[in-house]
Amino acid sequence: MPSKTILIFDIESEYGHFRKFNTTTSPLTYPIPPRPALVGLLGAIVGIEREASAGKFNEGVTPVAELFAKPDTELAVQLINPVKKVPMAFNLLDTEKSGASFFNIKQRTQIEFELLKHPCFRVFVACANDALMQPLVDNIQHNQAHFTPYLGLSQFTATFNFVAVTKAHLLASNEAQEVATAINISVHPDIEFEYSRQMKYTSDTLPLELNAQRVVQSYAEVLVEANGKPVKVNSEHIYTTEKYGNLLFL
Repeated sequence: MPSKTILIFDIESEYGHFRKFNTTTSPLTYPIPPRPALVGLLGAIVGIEREASAGKFNEGVTPVAELFAKPDTELAVQLINPVKKVPMAFNLLDTEKSGASFFNIKQRTQIEFELLKHPCFRVFVACANDALMQPLVDNIQHNQAHFTPYLGLSQFTATFNFVAVTKAHLLASNEAQEVATAINISVHPDIEFEYSRQMKYTSDTLPLELNAQRVVQSYAEVLVEANGKPVKVNSEHIYTTEKYGNLLFL
């Protein structure tokens, strides 16, 4: 039976914002961090440098999008706290005219952002590259990060807590199973759901993979139960853990 070594950790903040690609004036947020946001978070923890300038990297630096690319790195995310969205106004700076306008408090544009309040997620990481996986495990176990982690916007600094390193086995079953994580419907078109009126389902089209130039390579429709309850699913791609439930990778 195929198995993977899984790193599990929780991450939370007072607020979070993962901007939807199809919103403009009033930015809306996804209920969970998209896969590229999770990749950036892992890169911040282990200390992967970003580009020196647009599209240019320092010598010897591999873009984080390539280091944690599929299929060598598989990620899953679970809601710990229910989705709670609140509006909050931001005063944006005017930087178009001159450097002096940066300090003119009268030239501000007030935009209302949709934020996640008290977001908390459980992240599952399966990485085939031991040179990346081991430092990631060590840093999370010791609550250390090379760069400051945050949930979507730099204002929303995050804290993370190590949960476990465990084995996940591919579940061999023809019956519907409860899955704790967000479900990528696009990658697993064979999935069959057992819907319940007591559940609150939401789905969004999320970016799945970015290249080194931050251009989206693929999107996916992802389903989440907004209160963090497990969804009953029949799929041949479910992995199971001994203590932390069943999961589907994004």
